[in-house]
Amino acid sequence: METRPTYEFFIPSVYDDTALACRIYSLPESYFGGGPEAASTREKPWTSKGAIVAHPYSGLGGSYDDSTVLHAVDALMERGFTVGTFNLRGAGKSKGKATWTSKAELQDYISFVGFFMYYLSNVYPPIEESQSFDDYFPLAPIISGVPATRPPAHLILAGYSYGALLTRFLPRVPVLLGRFAKVLKTSTEAEIRLRAAKLAAVTHIDILSRPLYGLRESHKTRKGKERERGNRPRGQLEETPRDWTVEKDGHMQYLQKPFVRKQKRDSWPDQHNELGPDADDYIARVYVPTPKTHYLLISLLLEPLASFCTGFRILGDTELDTKFLYNSTMMLHGEKDRLTSFKKLSFWADDLVEDSEGKCNVVGVENSGHFWRDKKAIESLKFSIGFWVLITVNDERQSS
Repeated sequence: METRPTYEFFIPSVYDDTALACRIYSLPESYFGGGPEAASTREKPWTSKGAIVAHPYSGLGGSYDDSTVLHAVDALMERGFTVGTFNLRGAGKSKGKATWTSKAELQDYISFVGFFMYYLSNVYPPIEESQSFDDYFPLAPIISGVPATRPPAHLILAGYSYGALLTRFLPRVPVLLGRFAKVLKTSTEAEIRLRAAKLAAVTHIDILSRPLYGLRESHKTRKGKERERGNRPRGQLEETPRDWTVEKDGHMQYLQKPFVRKQKRDSWPDQHNELGPDADDYIARVYVPTPKTHYLLISLLLEPLASFCTGFRILGDTELDTKFLYNSTMMLHGEKDRLTSFKKLSFWADDLVEDSEGKCNVVGVENSGHFWRDKKAIESLKFSIGFWVLITVNDERQSS
């Protein structure tokens, strides 16, 4: 059965405001419901777990609808992750055109990572049946950009084929998140944070509208007697569910429209004094806690295809590969891959594997090529991802 996205929306790219079509796949219904199944699924203390999967090159038909991307999404969701995917420029509903240097595409990826982390930091865990609504994180502070304080999230940055190449050249996560911490009100980064906050508010409304919380409107019967459709939590709500519906619809209408800039991107110094922006020109500084980051590279492209995809230009410093030494990393590759042979990948990654003290691993899948179309190859792909998450992310959680 095909997994359907929970939310579909647009964000602008920090590169040039190009509208990028995005998706969020939330946790299954059982996670938010009551009963033994939900109790066994929830963690105490609750830690958000998110993953991003980047797709193959859009100039050759790649998009977030790629079957291998969707198989990876399924495997990660089965391990309790909220998963985000996005279309690079020129793919699907995203605007713009694919480039031959990949610099714009790398900034597209950075844009979604920033969005996704601010979204995760604002989504609070479901309340238990024994709690009142007043114990729940209120909706209003979400829009103000003040995230909850709790343990850092687990974040998996993943990519398939060209998407794996982009993942390789991503900046380290603390550097990437620092770009979104203190930003001008008119910046693209500020718009991305606003959209993350709005989608977090929508997610809260969806959580609280589930049967466990009974937050449904009362209505009158034909005899004029008022009857409750559900039992409300103990806290008294100022907003009615009807108000929430209006709020949710308003947020989603905003998110489902591409961003249209009302003033020039490079308005400074025209809009400021000669000394630079004033304090009032910035939105509230918000630092998202640095997540425990993991990397998943599926069918990574190496030379000469890597140079072909980047216009034979340097996409990033090869020192960025050192992040695989200190963060759990799996390079999953078909042993019959003809675009980048498994032998070449193993040779390239040999020093990383040796120096990482077990954090970086190369996993070969027998009888699989680059495109993961065979049924057995798909099963191996999903099993390998699930097992890797189990022995890395879950073990780190228990030891932390």
